Amino acid sequence: ADWLPGVLRGAGAFLGLLAPFGWGLLLAYVLDIPTRFFAQKLFGGRRGGAMAVSYALFFGALALLAALVVPQLVQSVTTFAGRLGAYEETIRGLLVWVQNTFGIDTATAEQLVQMVGTALQNWFGGLSRSAARAAADFVSGAAGAAGNAVVALAASIYLLSGKEALLRAARACLHAALPPRAAGSVLEICRLANKIFSGYIGGQLVDALLVGGETFALMSIFGLEYAPLLSVLVGVTNIVPVLGPFLGAVPGPALLLFSGQPVHALEFLVIVLVVQQVDGNFIAPRILGGATGLPGLGVLLAIVVGGAWFGIPGMVLGVPTLAVLAALLKQAVGAGLTARGLDEN
Repeated sequence: ADWLPGVLRGAGAFLGLLAPFGWGLLLAYVLDIPTRFFAQKLFGGRRGGAMAVSYALFFGALALLAALVVPQLVQSVTTFAGRLGAYEETIRGLLVWVQNTFGIDTATAEQLVQMVGTALQNWFGGLSRSAARAAADFVSGAAGAAGNAVVALAASIYLLSGKEALLRAARACLHAALPPRAAGSVLEICRLANKIFSGYIGGQLVDALLVGGETFALMSIFGLEYAPLLSVLVGVTNIVPVLGPFLGAVPGPALLLFSGQPVHALEFLVIVLVVQQVDGNFIAPRILGGATGLPGLGVLLAIVVGGAWFGIPGMVLGVPTLAVLAALLKQAVGAGLTARGLDEN
């Protein structure tokens, strides 16, 4: 059908327009977790003050991350670009030593090192030459991103402040559209999904904060460079189950090695190993508990399938999604066995 590509493009454009509202819904859902906590513990059940505290903490965390990460990132890139020549000479010296000691011909390797060094120097030179054009593109892109961010923020505030009224309206529409039994089943599924998702996401965020804080403290104690940048990276990647610790452990040693600090790179690996062991055996089980109820194989399956379909967001949200499906399947199997007079065991 000739009209199908046009329909798909139109649907894609429409979804693109709705993207800020989707981000607003996600932000409202995440911030509802601390809002409920603060409302119960500090404000006697009133959500207004709890919302203000939640948004203040959110913006404070963003400002702190920007202040810690951006300068370190600029410094690391600048340092790496300035030491390219030294790195190339060090690798050449190592290749000469290998050739003299073991009699291995390293001519091809030397050509590869020269080619990579030249390509990197040309790339960094191109960055400096196109700085003005990149800045203009960044400003124009940042303007659109800022507009979308404002829409997402406004949508999140509206959804969070009107949560109870919106939920009442949704329940009323559901009861009006479906028979009572079907509406009750849908509401029960929504409650189950909300319980699993909110428990899992809240626990993962707290666990990531603790892991990042522990990494920063240990790196500062041992005097390692780039502690803010690398600890934030370790904490953020820790949100991804199973694979996150490995993803967070790779850039640190590479950055420290390129900075000419092989001992610090080894110390960083030991720090990450210790932090992940403490987190996996003592902290995470107490924070997350049985939030998903999935076995290790189920978690791995959710990560692989979710990552293949939706990338990093799929890795993070695939686990609670599979947990909801597994819980529904368990309920269905239990109901079927009970109807036949059979024991679940």
